Amino acid sequence: MLGAILNVVSTDSEASPDPSADVGARLRAEREARNMELRDIAATTKISIGALEALEQNDFDSLPGGIFTRAFVRSYAREVGLDPEQTTRDFMAQAPVEVAQEAGRPHEDDEMPGSRRVVVETVVKVLVVGVPLAGLLFLGVRSMSNDSPGLEDTGAPVVAMPAPPPSPPAAPAGVEEAAAVSEPLAIVLRPRGECWVSLTVDGELVVSRLMQAGEEESHEAEDEITLNIGNAGQFDFTINQQDGRSLGGPGEVATARITLENYRSYLQVR
Repeated sequence: MLGAILNVVSTDSEASPDPSADVGARLRAEREARNMELRDIAATTKISIGALEALEQNDFDSLPGGIFTRAFVRSYAREVGLDPEQTTRDFMAQAPVEVAQEAGRPHEDDEMPGSRRVVVETVVKVLVVGVPLAGLLFLGVRSMSNDSPGLEDTGAPVVAMPAPPPSPPAAPAGVEEAAAVSEPLAIVLRPRGECWVSLTVDGELVVSRLMQAGEEESHEAEDEITLNIGNAGQFDFTINQQDGRSLGGPGEVATARITLENYRSYLQVR
């Protein structure tokens, strides 16, 4: 009788491993304890649901690897209240040897000091906001200069300028909008460094891999493009032969949903 009880206790203990040793299970348990769905995590971290499922299942083959996997773990852990750095170390300790070796290599973006990253982000923001503002100020000063007295003050004769020809009638708004909507979405991927890229075109996944600097891929969509980028600071692209704007900083994960209606908002400000 005592032996049977011991056997039952032994079997139960073997069937219930410590969940703290499984980082994927730990992430899932914390998420469920907060009554959060995977789509909630995806919405705040901009990480695809497929990648989040791979984290919970410790499926390293479905993850981009290196600094990108670490960035995913940090973001997920932060959302569910776990220590991001400790959770990342524990997760990578479970990785296969080749994945752990890749993750252990130094990376320029990963080693960027926080102060330097803040400076870079500040410079980018100043350029984005300051350049258009400087243009507006220039136009305002030029307009004031044109309106102020000029040759009249010097006594020089004033030459009458011919009136400009009348402007052609503007095209109806509906015609202009129809022309804009009718053009397709042609995207060209051009990473400047190692980037994990997931590209979905009109609902079909066409790219899901690590891309290297110098690589280039072109795709065309009729309605919608979805980009999921690891290391967004090293990713460049064009839409309809126009340069796209930055989607994020070094080591950041970014998601962009580009449609016929909003694609101009993803172009660089000129």
